[in-house]
Amino acid sequence: MLRKLTILCGTISLLILAVVIIAAPFGYPGYNPASQYVSEMGAVGTTTGSYVSMAFMVSGLLLAAFWLLCAAVFPRSPLAVIGFILCALNGAGLFFGGVFPCDFECAVEGASPSGLLHEMLGGLGYLLGVAGVFVLAIASRSWPGGHKLLPLGLACGIVAALMIPIIGPEFPWHGAAQRMLEAAFATWTIAVMITTSRLAKPPA
Repeated sequence: MLRKLTILCGTISLLILAVVIIAAPFGYPGYNPASQYVSEMGAVGTTTGSYVSMAFMVSGLLLAAFWLLCAAVFPRSPLAVIGFILCALNGAGLFFGGVFPCDFECAVEGASPSGLLHEMLGGLGYLLGVAGVFVLAIASRSWPGGHKLLPLGLACGIVAALMIPIIGPEFPWHGAAQRMLEAAFATWTIAVMITTSRLAKPPA
């Protein structure tokens, strides 16, 4: 039952985020996913703002819940617990990205308190999430069948880490870079979900 709840939280979280990324641009005329952040669809002053911000909050909470529940499903080790917490904080960053929407077009200059918190907490969530992917990839070596996760985790972590320096607004295609980062996180999450469905926590 706990494993099913864990998988359900992860699945719904990713589905909500996918719907936002795919469908929300239709309500934002002129939106360019290659050069605009996903958060711009949830920014203050947009027609999609309230819906996208709510989606961020729900998806972020479910994602954080997924990673925390994983700590109860997978064989426990200090390294694994640290990794699950770091990945859960990535979900928290998504949640707070909805609580504190950025200003229109996610403008940095003269940003409001909400815009500053959006940038700070969202960026911190990304950094901690990248660290979490690497930590869990290493921890997965001790899980039954987890050796298959190690190369995938390292690949996802490397892709995500390479995107971090170029998601700033000064890079023309920062929207595409952010989507690559999100895709790396999603791929890793799906891989862990699949492993969760096959893994029973050994008795204490």
